[in-house]
Amino acid sequence: MSPDEWTAWALTRQLSPRGRVRIADQLGPDGYLNDYTATIPLTADAPTTPWAMPLTDDRGYFHYLCFDLDASHGNAVYDAGKLGHWLDELNIEHLVTKSGPTGGRHVWLSLCDGTEAAVVATIGHLAGQLLPSLDITPLKNPATGSVRPPGAPHRFSGHSEPIGSVAPLLAHSVTAEQLQALQIFLIDTGATVKLAPVTPIHGVSVDATGYPHLTGSKRTVSARVRELLDAAPADDTSATQAAVLAGCARARWRFADVLALLDVSPALEHTRTRRMPFGRVPRSSAEARRALEHAWRRAVEYVATNPISGDGSNTEFQTRAIATSAAIARVQTAADAMPGRWGLSGPNTTQRGTRGRFSHRAVLDALCLFIAQAASSTVEADQRRLSQVTGYSHEACRLALHALREPLTEDPESAWIVLVADAEGVHGAKYRLSAKFSTDQTDRKLLQAVTHPSQSPAADQRDWWINRLSLRLADLAHDVFSAPRSLGRKAGLTYSHLQVGNTLTVDLLTKATNLSASRIRRSLSRLHGYGLVERHVDGWARTIDDTRDAVAVQLQIDGYLVARAARYDVERARWAWWQADLIWLAKRGKKRRGRRSSTGVSLFAQNDRPDFPAYPRRNGRGHHREAWDLITAGALTRPRIIVQDEAA
Repeated sequence: MSPDEWTAWALTRQLSPRGRVRIADQLGPDGYLNDYTATIPLTADAPTTPWAMPLTDDRGYFHYLCFDLDASHGNAVYDAGKLGHWLDELNIEHLVTKSGPTGGRHVWLSLCDGTEAAVVATIGHLAGQLLPSLDITPLKNPATGSVRPPGAPHRFSGHSEPIGSVAPLLAHSVTAEQLQALQIFLIDTGATVKLAPVTPIHGVSVDATGYPHLTGSKRTVSARVRELLDAAPADDTSATQAAVLAGCARARWRFADVLALLDVSPALEHTRTRRMPFGRVPRSSAEARRALEHAWRRAVEYVATNPISGDGSNTEFQTRAIATSAAIARVQTAADAMPGRWGLSGPNTTQRGTRGRFSHRAVLDALCLFIAQAASSTVEADQRRLSQVTGYSHEACRLALHALREPLTEDPESAWIVLVADAEGVHGAKYRLSAKFSTDQTDRKLLQAVTHPSQSPAADQRDWWINRLSLRLADLAHDVFSAPRSLGRKAGLTYSHLQVGNTLTVDLLTKATNLSASRIRRSLSRLHGYGLVERHVDGWARTIDDTRDAVAVQLQIDGYLVARAARYDVERARWAWWQADLIWLAKRGKKRRGRRSSTGVSLFAQNDRPDFPAYPRRNGRGHHREAWDLITAGALTRPRIIVQDEAA
């Protein structure tokens, strides 16, 4: 039997992580809308209208997960049963309620600790792919995400009726480890993670269908990988598949090549089937493809950032991932501890350059991102790549690199970064973090003062830093903050410190950015005027919908960074072409162009010039303007020649 309204209100008072709940908007004298804009305090009498309880506290941390299964979107009863079965398999306590007379269901999880919105949003994104009736809106909106609690009235009739005891909701027993297990289970069941926007990894291209692959021509896989493709998989099917996909990625295979093997190769058993307590059961074709897509993206990223010989395992990866993640944690902790170092307004240009600029911190974050992606202490970084990642000009990035490697004392290791090797030919300069960040000399108390990954597996720490740094840089590298006539860098810096549902006051923003209060207010005013942030009683937060692209169109600056990146690509190609031509001209014993075949088709190479045609010249000197025009016209783009098997 469902509780009466007074009992339901008492339960809401006991459960709610906030001091106010939302009540349904009135529609005429006796009806209600499915909108909950007004709020009332918990100290008030029980409302006569439907009410919804917030899932988060005032800081935006989730204390409850509620899977809102809507009968209008699918079979809510079936989806609730499926989700309940999964949670039982994982030993996760939960409560199922009949939401009302329309056949919907609510599946509640009560968390023992506040959980970050990003974790909950990821779980909602994954579950939404597997449960058609799921409305993920409450799970991705930490600011206003609310659901009617057990006993609350429905806008048509009836109440939200618990199926069983409400004890699981009062227990607050679901741990962070159980949420992680649920996320892994959903991925293994066929859902795919929505990856954060990361920077392009060096040496990785994307094919016409959007799948990544290593740049270069496809070649035959090694004998070991061929053997794995044809042999029965090991007991650990995931290890066999990982070795095979890594080998295929190193051989420059495309996803279409791997997909063709899905139904025939024993090595891909892990993707074709799903492990269950009683054995492996087949996945649907759509499920299997999604799982293979996710595994392929991970394999390409791993191979690109770990260029080693061999086909599968790298025994040094864990050690390198742990060491680089620890070094990144130390340098980020030190940088966060001195916000005044980044962007102090000195009385003159010289002092401002000496003390630091916001671009210096952005470049430092970008170098940390490259180190995390490569799991290597030394990385190659050219000014144009840094420009694409940070949104600053390549000249600003050049000055930032110079400032970051400037020692603070006579000791070269007192700088933030150290130059390992100068730029040479088509390769950029190589850098590493200062040795002081690669040892345990940093104060342990200082390290614990800043949020960073816990002692989790090396790959998890590395992924955490890749996502954190990528998201931070992506906030800044946008037309609306980087282009001429845009809202400006300081507005972008202010925007990057705000999050949806996590309000900050002007004082907190001043401390975080080291901008003056008046500068923060001007930035907030501009951001608010274009609908990018919103004001709350207790501070400022981002709007739920990210409308930066629309604002860029409104300001007539959309496409600025894309056009600049395209220009940089042409500059890189021209430089590589020029360097290749110089190397070829200096080569001794090179082949000269021979007589053209009478058929007009060259059966053998007519010269040994590598990859590039002759560089355009005038009066014996390189004609760089003509080279630019030829590159933009596609002179360096070779058409693909596909040779089909006669049997096909």
